[in-house]
Amino acid sequence: MQVTADPWCSSGGLAPDGTLVSTGGWNDGNKTVRYIRDSCSDCDWREHNDIFQEPRWYATQHILANGDFIVIGGRGAFSYEFVPKEGQISEKAYYLPLLYETTDFFAENNLYPFVYLIPDGNIFVFSNYRSILLNPTTNKVVKTFPILLGGSRNYPASGMAALLPIRFDYNNFSINAIKVEVIVCGGNSPDAFVKALNKQGFLPALQDCARMIITDPNPLWDIEMMPSRRTLGDALNLPNGQILFINGAQNGTGAWWNAEEPNLTPVIYSPDKPKGQRFKVLNPNTIARMYHSSSAVLPSGKIWVGGSNPHDTYKDVDKYPTETRVQAFYPPYLDPNLDKFRPLIIQESSDKKLRYKVKFETQFSIQEGDKLTDDDIKVTMYSPPFTTHGFSMNQRLLVLKSEDIVEVEKGVSYKISSMAPPFAEVAPPGYYLLFVVHRGVPSKGMWVQI
Repeated sequence: MQVTADPWCSSGGLAPDGTLVSTGGWNDGNKTVRYIRDSCSDCDWREHNDIFQEPRWYATQHILANGDFIVIGGRGAFSYEFVPKEGQISEKAYYLPLLYETTDFFAENNLYPFVYLIPDGNIFVFSNYRSILLNPTTNKVVKTFPILLGGSRNYPASGMAALLPIRFDYNNFSINAIKVEVIVCGGNSPDAFVKALNKQGFLPALQDCARMIITDPNPLWDIEMMPSRRTLGDALNLPNGQILFINGAQNGTGAWWNAEEPNLTPVIYSPDKPKGQRFKVLNPNTIARMYHSSSAVLPSGKIWVGGSNPHDTYKDVDKYPTETRVQAFYPPYLDPNLDKFRPLIIQESSDKKLRYKVKFETQFSIQEGDKLTDDDIKVTMYSPPFTTHGFSMNQRLLVLKSEDIVEVEKGVSYKISSMAPPFAEVAPPGYYLLFVVHRGVPSKGMWVQI
């Protein structure tokens, strides 16, 4: 496969039909839109140049309820645009004052803004230390949130962000009843990038995490401390509702040669536990995964980990070399001692085409599943993200309302009825990984489409 317009530091996401849509990049690729689909053995990229009105380098791409994409920000682009139909030209770049107002002199610290679609159809945009709700239909800012104090959170300070699991297992199907909460962790001080660039030292990364209920009428940030400092890390939603913090550094920022002291220790975050008991430190890596590293949740539940190149060229021999090795990280739920409790989805007997607010059935087996109750089993849906520079675009985990477990074969196989997400604003159309979770132990994922 061949890409001709440079996709370095671009953005992306999966369209409803499974097409990977890649936007922006560097130099001749900063206004390009690329498409690829794995529907044929000889498929290749389809590239369309000069689509955007402004360059989209270090921008964030997010899917909307209608299946279209919005692209926000980028270096020198204090605006957003909508990705047009393939081959057409974007009609307009909409100025977004937040991006200009949160640009730190020379450092920026607001690239790859954290962006999420929420149930009322508005877009949550977090830039550096401030956040707003943007109506993508009227192009108006409809809400301004409290400032998150303590430092800078976006590239190159490079903190992490994720939505906590969105839960529908409380009969909360109306727009006003659905709770959406964001967590923002790590980053660095506003001047950390400039100091590293000027060889004045690597400032320590931030160690705090902040949670805020976006949908609360009077939202406030609630602060807690991670076990270690982290910049350049990833925050991944795991299929059982936990969040994994992985990769990154403890000092410095993003960009070439700008970080030191890799953070080798993954951390599990359990959002439903009491404050002070949510973090669990896991076994450390032996490979530095800093600038230009990435990670991904696989259908098996493993975590793919790869990359890291803090140089402007390939360097095989260096303190932090160009890293070509890839790894599989096994979260605690993959402990072989838990296999007898692990559900196995029987795909040929399970529904894979879902419709909003319509019940569907999933059949599964468990080696030791006697006397299962509705409380023992949860069904989750995971939207696969485009992860780069510490942010997983379009990522979300949904916990569905599930009930009526029926024993198909005594003590061996079961089927459970679940209600599909109520509308596209909480689950944009497309492909998701569906998991059956038994008391915190997830099955392998099954691809479904809504």
